[in-house]
Amino acid sequence: LPSLSLSLSLQNLPVLPHHWLKNFFYVEVCQEMYYANDALSYIQALNEMGMTNNPFLMSKKAEVHYTLREYDLAKSALKELLEVDPNRMDIMDMYSNILYVKEDKVGLTELAHHAVKIDKYRPETCCVIGNYYSMYGKHNRAISYFQRALKLNPEYLSAWTLMGHEFVEVKNYNMAIECYRNA
Repeated sequence: LPSLSLSLSLQNLPVLPHHWLKNFFYVEVCQEMYYANDALSYIQALNEMGMTNNPFLMSKKAEVHYTLREYDLAKSALKELLEVDPNRMDIMDMYSNILYVKEDKVGLTELAHHAVKIDKYRPETCCVIGNYYSMYGKHNRAISYFQRALKLNPEYLSAWTLMGHEFVEVKNYNMAIECYRNA
């Protein structure tokens, strides 16, 4: 297992008994404290213990790669996650952001259709569809879907940020600033 030679923040954690479950805790702590490489080390250690298809670990791995801006690795991790758990929606907005950045129109279209089949009333689905419309230059439609996401969850930071980007695209800078403030 990786040694905790991080910063004083992690060294102040209580000493936990030797148990495989504490590695899940350390994955979460490392990710929250932006110790991405250490989080990946703990994920790898758990995978070596036989937890290779654990959806939680797969999603954490994708999130860590996304944080490191390793979009190709995050994309492949999310593809694998969807194969193992096709109904998982909690980080599909992140997947749609990756597909948008990589300009993968086909992948984003497939993800949007998949998300609507699972649950069209989830804020993540609305963000996926908003990214879809944004990619095709339909910024007002994208804004409406980000607004739907915010009706479902007013504290959804990703929707606020993406809606701000869309308002910049339609040159409504006052609304963009307001969205960024809310994010």
